[in-house]
Amino acid sequence: MNILQYVSENTNIIQVICSLCMLLVTIFYVAFTWVQSKYTKQAFLESIKQTREDRQPYIIPTIEKVSGVAFDTSDHIRVQLNFHCKMENVGDSSAVSIYTLLYAKMQFSQDKKLIYAHLIPRYNYTVGVATVIEEDIHFETSQFRDIVEDLEISHAKNMKRIETNPYQDAYKGPDIILRVLYKNMMGQWFESELAQELLELRYKSKGENERGKVVTNKDVANGDVYHGCMINPCYSHIKRRMVCDDYVKEVLKECGENAKTSRFEIDKCV
Repeated sequence: MNILQYVSENTNIIQVICSLCMLLVTIFYVAFTWVQSKYTKQAFLESIKQTREDRQPYIIPTIEKVSGVAFDTSDHIRVQLNFHCKMENVGDSSAVSIYTLLYAKMQFSQDKKLIYAHLIPRYNYTVGVATVIEEDIHFETSQFRDIVEDLEISHAKNMKRIETNPYQDAYKGPDIILRVLYKNMMGQWFESELAQELLELRYKSKGENERGKVVTNKDVANGDVYHGCMINPCYSHIKRRMVCDDYVKEVLKECGENAKTSRFEIDKCV
Protein backbone atom coordinates (compact mmCIF):
# COMPACT_ATOMS: atom_id res chain seq x y z
CA MET A 1 0.00 0.00 0.00
CA ASN A 2 1.49 3.29 -1.04
CA ILE A 3 1.08 6.61 0.75
CA LEU A 4 -1.63 7.90 -1.59
CA GLN A 5 -3.75 4.83 -0.97
CA TYR A 6 -3.30 5.16 2.79
CA VAL A 7 -4.29 8.82 2.80
CA SER A 8 -7.27 8.10 0.60
CA GLU A 9 -8.53 5.33 2.88
CA ASN A 10 -8.00 7.33 6.11
CA THR A 11 -9.19 10.79 5.03
CA ASN A 12 -12.03 10.84 7.54
CA ILE A 13 -9.71 10.04 10.47
CA ILE A 14 -7.28 12.80 9.45
CA GLN A 15 -10.14 15.28 9.13
CA VAL A 16 -11.38 14.39 12.61
CA ILE A 17 -7.90 14.80 14.08
CA CYS A 18 -7.49 18.19 12.36
CA SER A 19 -10.90 19.29 13.62
CA LEU A 20 -9.98 18.28 17.17
CA CYS A 21 -6.72 20.20 16.93
CA MET A 22 -8.52 23.29 15.66
CA LEU A 23 -11.06 22.96 18.47
CA LEU A 24 -8.30 22.74 21.07
CA VAL A 25 -6.55 25.77 19.59
CA THR A 26 -9.83 27.72 19.60
CA ILE A 27 -10.56 26.76 23.21
CA PHE A 28 -7.05 27.77 24.24
CA TYR A 29 -7.34 31.09 22.37
CA VAL A 30 -10.73 31.89 23.94
CA ALA A 31 -9.44 31.03 27.42
CA PHE A 32 -6.29 33.09 26.91
CA THR A 33 -8.30 36.07 25.62
CA TRP A 34 -10.69 35.86 28.58
CA VAL A 35 -7.82 35.79 31.07
CA GLN A 36 -6.13 38.73 29.35
CA SER A 37 -9.41 40.66 29.31
CA LYS A 38 -9.91 39.97 33.02
CA TYR A 39 -6.43 41.20 33.93
CA THR A 40 -6.83 44.26 31.70
CA LYS A 41 -10.11 45.10 33.41
CA GLN A 42 -8.58 44.65 36.85
CA ALA A 43 -5.61 46.83 35.92
CA PHE A 44 -7.99 49.50 34.59
CA LEU A 45 -10.07 49.45 37.78
CA GLU A 46 -6.91 49.60 39.89
CA SER A 47 -5.68 52.60 37.92
CA ILE A 48 -9.01 54.38 38.49
CA LYS A 49 -8.84 53.57 42.20
CA GLN A 50 -5.25 54.78 42.41
CA THR A 51 -6.14 57.96 40.53
CA ARG A 52 -8.97 58.64 42.98
CA GLU A 53 -6.67 58.02 45.92
CA ASP A 54 -3.95 60.26 44.47
CA ARG A 55 -6.35 63.11 43.72
CA GLN A 56 -6.64 64.63 47.18
CA PRO A 57 -7.29 68.10 48.58
CA TYR A 58 -4.39 69.73 50.41
CA ILE A 59 -5.20 72.90 52.32
CA ILE A 60 -2.37 75.21 53.37
CA PRO A 61 -3.40 77.62 56.19
CA THR A 62 -1.60 80.94 56.71
CA ILE A 63 -1.99 83.94 59.03
CA GLU A 64 -1.75 87.07 56.90
CA LYS A 65 -2.39 89.94 59.31
CA VAL A 66 -2.90 90.64 63.02
CA SER A 67 -4.80 93.73 64.14
CA GLY A 68 -6.88 94.86 67.07
CA VAL A 69 -9.06 97.65 68.41
CA ALA A 70 -10.30 98.76 71.83
CA PHE A 71 -13.56 100.64 72.34
CA ASP A 72 -15.72 101.82 75.21
CA THR A 73 -18.94 99.89 75.88
CA SER A 74 -19.98 102.22 78.77
CA ASP A 75 -19.29 99.62 81.48
CA HIS A 76 -15.90 98.34 80.29
CA ILE A 77 -13.27 98.61 77.56
CA ARG A 78 -13.89 95.90 74.98
CA VAL A 79 -11.01 94.63 72.87
CA GLN A 80 -11.05 92.51 69.72
CA LEU A 81 -7.81 91.00 68.46
CA ASN A 82 -8.32 89.86 64.88
CA PHE A 83 -6.34 87.35 62.82
CA HIS A 84 -6.85 87.49 59.07
CA CYS A 85 -6.37 83.90 57.85
CA LYS A 86 -6.15 82.33 54.42
CA MET A 87 -6.70 78.70 53.47
CA GLU A 88 -5.49 77.66 50.00
CA ASN A 89 -6.26 74.30 48.41
CA VAL A 90 -3.03 73.34 46.61
CA GLY A 91 -4.19 69.74 46.00
CA ASP A 92 -5.79 68.35 42.85
CA SER A 93 -9.27 67.69 44.25
CA SER A 94 -11.90 69.82 45.97
CA ALA A 95 -12.24 69.86 49.75
CA VAL A 96 -15.69 69.81 51.38
CA SER A 97 -17.09 70.38 54.90
CA ILE A 98 -14.29 72.71 55.99
CA TYR A 99 -14.05 73.64 59.68
CA THR A 100 -11.57 76.36 60.69
CA LEU A 101 -10.44 76.77 64.29
CA LEU A 102 -8.04 79.27 65.88
CA TYR A 103 -6.56 79.25 69.36
CA ALA A 104 -3.54 80.51 71.26
CA LYS A 105 -1.25 78.20 73.21
CA MET A 106 0.08 80.04 76.25
CA GLN A 107 3.74 79.62 77.14
CA PHE A 108 3.70 81.06 80.68
CA SER A 109 0.39 82.46 81.88
CA GLN A 110 -2.39 80.30 83.27
CA ASP A 111 -0.50 77.00 83.10
CA LYS A 112 0.05 77.19 79.35
CA LYS A 113 -3.59 76.56 78.61
CA LEU A 114 -5.25 76.94 75.22
CA ILE A 115 -7.18 80.15 74.61
CA TYR A 116 -9.93 79.63 72.03
CA ALA A 117 -10.98 82.37 69.64
CA HIS A 118 -14.51 83.74 69.63
CA LEU A 119 -17.34 82.04 67.73
CA ILE A 120 -15.51 79.05 66.24
CA PRO A 121 -15.47 76.77 64.33
CA ARG A 122 -16.00 78.62 61.07
CA TYR A 123 -17.61 76.52 58.34
CA ASN A 124 -17.27 76.52 54.55
CA TYR A 125 -19.08 74.10 52.29
CA THR A 126 -16.33 73.61 49.71
CA VAL A 127 -12.90 74.86 48.59
CA GLY A 128 -12.12 74.11 44.96
CA VAL A 129 -8.75 73.31 43.42
CA ALA A 130 -6.37 76.31 43.41
CA THR A 131 -8.95 78.26 45.43
CA VAL A 132 -8.34 80.47 48.47
CA ILE A 133 -10.85 81.22 51.22
CA GLU A 134 -10.31 83.96 53.79
CA GLU A 135 -11.54 84.26 57.36
CA ASP A 136 -11.30 86.99 60.00
CA ILE A 137 -11.26 85.28 63.40
CA HIS A 138 -10.92 87.27 66.59
CA PHE A 139 -10.24 86.90 70.30
CA GLU A 140 -12.42 88.85 72.73
CA THR A 141 -11.33 90.97 75.72
CA SER A 142 -10.50 88.26 78.27
CA GLN A 143 -8.60 86.18 75.70
CA PHE A 144 -6.77 89.30 74.50
CA ARG A 145 -5.64 90.07 78.05
CA ASP A 146 -4.41 86.48 78.52
CA ILE A 147 -2.35 86.76 75.32
CA VAL A 148 -0.91 90.15 76.33
CA GLU A 149 -0.03 88.76 79.78
CA ASP A 150 1.85 85.89 78.16
CA LEU A 151 3.72 88.34 75.91
CA GLU A 152 4.58 90.53 78.92
CA ILE A 153 6.05 87.57 80.79
CA SER A 154 8.12 86.39 77.81
CA HIS A 155 9.33 89.96 77.20
CA ALA A 156 10.42 90.36 80.84
CA LYS A 157 12.21 87.01 80.77
CA ASN A 158 14.01 87.92 77.54
CA MET A 159 15.16 91.27 78.98
CA LYS A 160 16.57 89.42 81.99
CA ARG A 161 18.21 86.85 79.72
CA ILE A 162 19.91 89.60 77.67
CA GLU A 163 21.44 90.92 80.90
CA THR A 164 22.53 87.57 82.33
CA ASN A 165 22.97 85.08 79.49
CA PRO A 166 22.54 86.66 76.04
CA TYR A 167 23.81 83.58 74.18
CA GLN A 168 20.79 81.51 75.14
CA ASP A 169 17.78 81.26 72.82
CA ALA A 170 14.99 83.77 73.42
CA TYR A 171 11.87 82.81 75.33
CA LYS A 172 8.91 82.19 73.07
CA GLY A 173 5.66 84.08 72.99
CA PRO A 174 2.29 82.35 72.61
CA ASP A 175 1.82 80.00 69.65
CA ILE A 176 -1.15 80.79 67.44
CA ILE A 177 -2.65 77.53 66.17
CA LEU A 178 -4.71 77.61 62.97
CA ARG A 179 -6.36 74.23 62.43
CA VAL A 180 -8.43 73.24 59.38
CA LEU A 181 -10.51 70.04 59.21
CA TYR A 182 -11.87 68.98 55.82
CA LYS A 183 -13.03 66.00 53.77
CA ASN A 184 -12.14 64.73 50.32
CA MET A 185 -14.77 63.68 47.80
CA MET A 186 -14.76 60.12 49.19
CA GLY A 187 -15.66 61.28 52.70
CA GLN A 188 -12.22 60.85 54.29
CA TRP A 189 -11.18 63.48 56.84
CA PHE A 190 -7.90 65.42 56.82
CA GLU A 191 -6.35 67.97 59.15
CA SER A 192 -3.98 70.79 58.24
CA GLU A 193 -2.48 72.69 61.17
CA LEU A 194 -0.28 75.77 61.33
CA ALA A 195 1.61 76.66 64.52
CA GLN A 196 3.19 80.13 64.40
CA GLU A 197 4.56 82.25 67.23
CA LEU A 198 3.10 85.67 67.99
CA LEU A 199 6.14 87.87 68.66
CA GLU A 200 4.55 91.09 69.89
CA LEU A 201 1.63 93.50 69.82
CA ARG A 202 2.28 97.21 69.36
CA TYR A 203 0.15 100.37 69.39
CA LYS A 204 -0.69 101.52 65.89
CA SER A 205 -2.86 104.44 66.94
CA LYS A 206 -2.41 106.09 70.34
CA GLY A 207 -0.83 109.19 71.85
CA GLU A 208 2.01 110.60 69.79
CA ASN A 209 4.66 109.47 72.29
CA GLU A 210 3.21 105.98 72.73
CA ARG A 211 2.64 105.01 69.12
CA GLY A 212 4.74 101.96 68.21
CA LYS A 213 5.24 100.89 71.84
CA VAL A 214 4.60 97.34 73.01
CA VAL A 215 1.02 96.80 74.24
CA THR A 216 0.53 96.21 77.96
CA ASN A 217 -2.65 95.29 79.80
CA LYS A 218 -2.63 98.35 82.06
CA ASP A 219 -2.44 100.81 79.15
CA VAL A 220 -5.42 99.52 77.16
CA ALA A 221 -7.79 102.42 76.50
CA ASN A 222 -10.73 103.41 74.34
CA GLY A 223 -9.75 104.10 70.73
CA ASP A 224 -6.53 102.09 70.79
CA VAL A 225 -5.61 100.38 67.54
CA TYR A 226 -3.06 97.56 67.54
CA HIS A 227 -1.03 95.59 65.06
CA GLY A 228 0.69 92.30 65.72
CA CYS A 229 3.87 90.71 64.42
CA MET A 230 4.15 86.97 63.76
CA ILE A 231 7.45 85.11 63.58
CA ASN A 232 8.92 84.55 60.11
CA PRO A 233 6.97 81.73 58.39
CA CYS A 234 10.19 79.75 57.91
CA TYR A 235 10.18 79.17 61.69
CA SER A 236 6.56 78.07 61.78
CA HIS A 237 5.29 74.53 61.41
CA ILE A 238 2.62 73.13 59.08
CA LYS A 239 1.50 69.53 59.27
CA ARG A 240 -1.17 67.60 57.42
CA ARG A 241 -2.54 64.15 58.12
CA MET A 242 -5.55 61.91 57.60
CA VAL A 243 -7.81 61.63 60.66
CA CYS A 244 -10.86 59.56 61.61
CA ASP A 245 -14.45 60.61 62.29
CA ASP A 246 -14.07 60.14 66.06
CA TYR A 247 -11.09 62.50 66.10
CA VAL A 248 -13.08 65.21 64.30
CA LYS A 249 -16.00 64.75 66.72
CA GLU A 250 -13.66 65.10 69.68
CA VAL A 251 -12.06 68.28 68.28
CA LEU A 252 -15.45 69.88 67.59
CA LYS A 253 -16.77 68.82 71.00
CA GLU A 254 -13.76 70.34 72.76
CA CYS A 255 -14.16 73.49 70.72
CA GLY A 256 -17.84 73.78 71.62
CA GLU A 257 -17.07 73.34 75.31
CA ASN A 258 -14.25 75.91 75.44
CA ALA A 259 -15.21 78.59 72.93
CA LYS A 260 -18.19 80.90 72.94
CA THR A 261 -19.92 79.36 69.98
CA SER A 262 -23.45 78.35 69.10
CA ARG A 263 -24.59 74.82 69.87
CA PHE A 264 -24.38 72.36 67.01
CA GLU A 265 -25.10 68.65 66.66
CA ILE A 266 -21.65 67.14 66.22
CA ASP A 267 -22.86 63.81 64.79
CA LYS A 268 -24.64 65.63 61.97
CA CYS A 269 -21.61 67.85 61.36
CA VAL A 270 -19.33 64.83 60.86
